[in-house]
Amino acid sequence: MIENFQYEKEFFEGLPHNIIQFSFSVEDNTFRGHYKDGEINWFHPKPERLVDALPHEIEEAVLKKMEHELGIFIMMKNFKIDKIFEGLPHEVIQFSFSMEENSFKGHYKDGEISWFSPKPEHLTEDVLSDDVKSAVLKKLGPYIV
Repeated sequence: MIENFQYEKEFFEGLPHNIIQFSFSVEDNTFRGHYKDGEINWFHPKPERLVDALPHEIEEAVLKKMEHELGIFIMMKNFKIDKIFEGLPHEVIQFSFSMEENSFKGHYKDGEISWFSPKPEHLTEDVLSDDVKSAVLKKLGPYIV
């Protein structure tokens, strides 16, 4: 039903009023909205105006996707990005964030993440390291064109 789902921006990161902007396609129509605290605020046009699927089915599918994929994304606080050796062949993106009272750091280069100690898989029992990696890649999205 939902295709090309993308996280576009995060507003007020780390604050209680954190908002995530997203977009996706249904039946060759593109829709956008903001997600905050389990609710969606749609931009125009709203899904119920352009597609045959029931609006609540689309909204349920989006909410399910957001809550599953963003669980870890939202748990990451103070996400910071620094480009090292910018513009050179050996450019590296360094990132850091806090999650579950722990601080994590790593590098992104050539499609790979290298973690400094502590590594997420060593400290988080509730969170799978693949989910953390996926969330980091979402946050780095605009920087890893």
